[in-house]
Amino acid sequence: MKLPLTIGHTPDGDLVQLPIEALRRHMLALGASGSGKTVLCKVMVEECIRKRLPVIAVDPQGDLASFALIEDPAILVKMGVDPAIAAEFRRNVDVKIWTPGATLGIPVSFTPAMDVPGDIRPEDRIRAFGAVGQALAGMVGANDESAPVAFSMILEYADKQGLACDSIDDFLAFLGDPPMALARELDPVFDSKARAKCHKAFLLKTLGANRLMFDLGKPIDVNEMFGLYTDGPSATGKVRLSIIYLNTLTSQEDKEIFISLLCSALYQWMLTLDGEQLWGMFYMDEVAPYLPPVKNPASKQGLMLLMRQARKYGLCCLLATQSPGDIDYKALGQVGTMAFGRIMGERALSKVEPILRALPGVDTDAIIAGLPGMARGRFILVNPDVYDAPMEAQVRWLVSKHKTVTADGVADLVTDEDRENYG
Repeated sequence: MKLPLTIGHTPDGDLVQLPIEALRRHMLALGASGSGKTVLCKVMVEECIRKRLPVIAVDPQGDLASFALIEDPAILVKMGVDPAIAAEFRRNVDVKIWTPGATLGIPVSFTPAMDVPGDIRPEDRIRAFGAVGQALAGMVGANDESAPVAFSMILEYADKQGLACDSIDDFLAFLGDPPMALARELDPVFDSKARAKCHKAFLLKTLGANRLMFDLGKPIDVNEMFGLYTDGPSATGKVRLSIIYLNTLTSQEDKEIFISLLCSALYQWMLTLDGEQLWGMFYMDEVAPYLPPVKNPASKQGLMLLMRQARKYGLCCLLATQSPGDIDYKALGQVGTMAFGRIMGERALSKVEPILRALPGVDTDAIIAGLPGMARGRFILVNPDVYDAPMEAQVRWLVSKHKTVTADGVADLVTDEDRENYG
């Protein structure tokens, strides 16, 4: 799949493109509020859809649901967008809007994907159980080393014994009253007192009004979200663009938990792939609260796992944030393509400088001096494997509308057909 993605044009009017294979090593867009980084990322999503690469896009603030709205042709003409780009995007795209714990869009449940694929290598199954255990621990804020290990041990035990453990209620039964053999295995790392404490925490998360998050919708199905089945794209011939609209969740903690569950499901799905081709892209806007440098929210470990492992399985990651200092530095080391927009303030610039100085053939001082005055929508693209020198680009305008969609507005973007198909 050696197809170029058209990002925009240089100050001299030449096209700026990026080979789609470059996304295998992930991409990060950096820029202050109002710099146009969300537009840049949305352009990358539109380009992937045009090249028939499906996308799962996490929408923390309501800026991505508008992918379902096509821009006015008159505005496209005014903004100099090739009509053929708009026509190809409309012809290819199949937008689905998923709403965790709510029926405004297509509901999706908080129930963890605990049914680890059986047709993968034994060592990969153990890693997959570990990822689920980490996600479960994040649900109740048990982020020490013992809880994720104990939870993965429960899942492995049920699997080996041929016992059902594919729902949160099944898991709680094992946690609250484990069989004697399992209890003996757990006691050295997670004794009965620790189990009782976590069991109570899970009950508080899954009872009362919280139960809606588990009862509304089906568990995360990555193949469904990507529109991929055993042998490729869905029968419609369209390319799936799944928007996960997080504003239906009222607390930041619940948003972090859902991202953790999504990352766990993505990891299990990845393990079934051959990695010979690109299978999809995972995009997360405004990622800083979910991947911070110091704190350890439920979402952090799962996102780091994707950044480290996804490339070898053919899953691309696209992230956006205001400053490299906002996210864990270990994630930066996994990124092959960086886009620098307007960045202001000594602290933010001081975080950018060492990144640029580590790259060959880069005039760091000139770039640092120019970043505070970068115009909206103008970015410096850096990828030593693709560009001989940093590439300055004015990002093209979107063929989908760029607007913030409220929770109530999401309901208007879901078709009657989708409501019927997804219940």
